[in-house]
Amino acid sequence: MGGIKAIQIIAKRYPECKIVVFSSHESSEYINQSLRAGAKGYLRKGTIPEEAIETIRTVYKGYGHLSPGLLEKLQLTQSDSELDVLSEEDCSESNLEQSSKYLPTIEQKLFRQKSLERLSSPEKLDQLLRVVSPKSWISLVTFGCLLISGFAWSIFGRIPFNVEGQGVLIYPGKVVPLQSSVTGQVKTLNIEAGDFIKQGDVIATIERADLRQQLQLARTKLQQLQQQDRQALSLQEKRKNSDRQTTAQQNESLTQQLTSLQQLTPLLQSKDQSEIALERQNLQQRLKTLSRLQLTFQNRLNKRQQLAKQGAISEDTLLQTEQEYVENLNNIEDIKLQLQQVETKQAEALQKYWDNLNQIKDVQAQLQELNSQQADKTQQDLETTTTRQKEIQEQKRTIADLQQQIKDNSTIASQHTGNILETTITPGQVLDSGTRLANINLGKPSDELVSITYHSVADGKKIQSEMEMQITPQSVKRERFGGIVGEVTQVSAFPVAKEAAINTVGNAEVVEGLTANNQQGLIQVVAALKPDAQTYSGYEWSSSAGPQLKISAGTTTTTRVTVEERAPITFILPILRSLTGIH
Repeated sequence: MGGIKAIQIIAKRYPECKIVVFSSHESSEYINQSLRAGAKGYLRKGTIPEEAIETIRTVYKGYGHLSPGLLEKLQLTQSDSELDVLSEEDCSESNLEQSSKYLPTIEQKLFRQKSLERLSSPEKLDQLLRVVSPKSWISLVTFGCLLISGFAWSIFGRIPFNVEGQGVLIYPGKVVPLQSSVTGQVKTLNIEAGDFIKQGDVIATIERADLRQQLQLARTKLQQLQQQDRQALSLQEKRKNSDRQTTAQQNESLTQQLTSLQQLTPLLQSKDQSEIALERQNLQQRLKTLSRLQLTFQNRLNKRQQLAKQGAISEDTLLQTEQEYVENLNNIEDIKLQLQQVETKQAEALQKYWDNLNQIKDVQAQLQELNSQQADKTQQDLETTTTRQKEIQEQKRTIADLQQQIKDNSTIASQHTGNILETTITPGQVLDSGTRLANINLGKPSDELVSITYHSVADGKKIQSEMEMQITPQSVKRERFGGIVGEVTQVSAFPVAKEAAINTVGNAEVVEGLTANNQQGLIQVVAALKPDAQTYSGYEWSSSAGPQLKISAGTTTTTRVTVEERAPITFILPILRSLTGIH
């Protein structure tokens, strides 16, 4: 049977079927005959799989498809091929008219319009380019200018980074307070106004009744801890003996159970597997036998059905044959069901085996848990004993610390060398830590004010010597007058304590106000004020002549230091900053 004939038969019997031809024939006559016979697509043999899949999808959607090159060949030879395949009966006027119309419409029947347009002009050279109107250039030029301006600013512009803080103006080294570093009642006061003292001299003695009371309580608690430790050791030893006997009995019972399970489990598993394997083998052999008989019963049934139709055998004989056939089928199904039951038995046996193994693991875990509990108890006893000993040692250290505190805090030594200007305490007065005892003159005061500012460590480390600082008294508006121009002269290398700040400023309340927001560490910054005889205050101001105000020591201030200026582009391209050195 030829390919054309096969297409006609398939198209006739299955009109809903869409046929695609894969052939080595490329003649227009053969293609036309295939299309007329009912084919919707025609591909050369050897077409790549992707193109074949795409052709099948196209034909499935109701379109036609030919291999590249066949359509052009078909169009060039369409008229000649039509004449060759027309019979004498088809040469009527109406048939010729239909044949002449077939060629122009074949593309419409076989191909989508979008595909035809893509084949006719793949580069779309027949379409005009859309040109931008002159008005559209206005927005483009404007955007370009803005972009260039922004780029230039990002390179040559500068963004300042400021560090702000709070400070106070003082005469350095003039008058500082002598402060108490301990608490207690003043027993004796060894200084008077006008006395000259040196650093380290004892200026007062303190009665620390609270520390002596704490020392007595600590000694009593130490005796209690030592007594508790002796009692706990005695009870602990008795409990250990009882636990050893109980643990030994449990260990022996679990060991016997584990040995029994380990011996029986493999034997039971082997026995179950052997029985199941034998039963499966017998059933599979019966299934093979019945399956071979099934073909015999099938052939016998088919033959007797034909003989029954011809009247050669009776209906009873045919019925008996059908019963034998059905009975054999039922036997096969029974065997299959039994095989499934065998698989179930095997799964149950396997589950039983795993249960035994899990039971073995449970017993082993119980043994380990028993040993672990014994070890935990031993560890707990050790930790408890260690804790008690630590408490005893800690109490001994507390007693030693209290004795040292009584020795150290019974006297107050001078922190400075100088002349006592005044005393602010009397014998019998109760002192707190930080209480001012007296004021001391450290030496000749400087004639120039300086700014003392305290910053957090993160901000203070950014400030360097010789940087310019704006110092604005808190009674002056920065927005109107700016600030006094100053120059950083000193930055502390390490964070200073509040006590050191109090010693420098001379007033604990002022220091507390300056450092309220910085509790983790303080960097002290000292700045000199630039004088200017032309202003009322006598100092140079950043944006005006300054207010009509005299600046005195003790004035609290707000300060601002420009620590860095960066080009905007360095925020976007940090690497540019490192390459060019722009800061």
